[in-house]
Amino acid sequence: MVDIKYQRRMAAQVLKCGVNRVWIDPKQIDEVAEAVQRDDIRRLIAYRVIQKHQRKGVSRGRARKRTLQQLKGRRRGPGSRKGGKYARTPRKRQWIKTIRPIREELRRLRTEGKLDDTTYRMYYRKARGGLFKSRNHLLSQLQTSGVIKEGPVARQRARKKKVRSEASRAFKAAKARELVRAKAAEAKAKEEAEGPAAKDDEDKEAKSAPKTESPKPKAKEE
Repeated sequence: MVDIKYQRRMAAQVLKCGVNRVWIDPKQIDEVAEAVQRDDIRRLIAYRVIQKHQRKGVSRGRARKRTLQQLKGRRRGPGSRKGGKYARTPRKRQWIKTIRPIREELRRLRTEGKLDDTTYRMYYRKARGGLFKSRNHLLSQLQTSGVIKEGPVARQRARKKKVRSEASRAFKAAKARELVRAKAAEAKAKEEAEGPAAKDDEDKEAKSAPKTESPKPKAKEE
């Protein structure tokens, strides 16, 4: 068998790859063995007698597809989760997401003058102790205790009142439209009932009226 280790090594240098990635056409081994210069190797590469294999590796296509699906919010169900209870969302991050809106709401109420310093400090310490679950929970507690007049309960009552008023206006408008339609139908029926009798009276009056002869046109003078 012809030894072509030297040609393989030289082809690897020309192709800038490893020796194991060099492919040589087994049908033209004798021609490759005669190549002793780099120009000969380059000519064989141009004729596709010597080629290099594609680098082996793990495809990133599936990973890219999975990442796109996760960006859409998919593939995040219970079957895809790994780690402990607080591995995905640490306890401190959960606490930060809970306490910051509550403290922000307390500062807003104090700035607007709806809370004095004593009440603000009392509810601040309660929030620090984990009494309130969210901003709406804080507002509902403040409203229930009579500290403020606004809150989720008041907003819900206002929303229900608005819905009731809108429904009442719609009912009144529908009633008015029905009344207008009824009056129009009644007038039309009355007109249809009186129509033939009035027409007969007009015909009788036209027959009883004396006929008047229309004046004859004067003859033109020649």
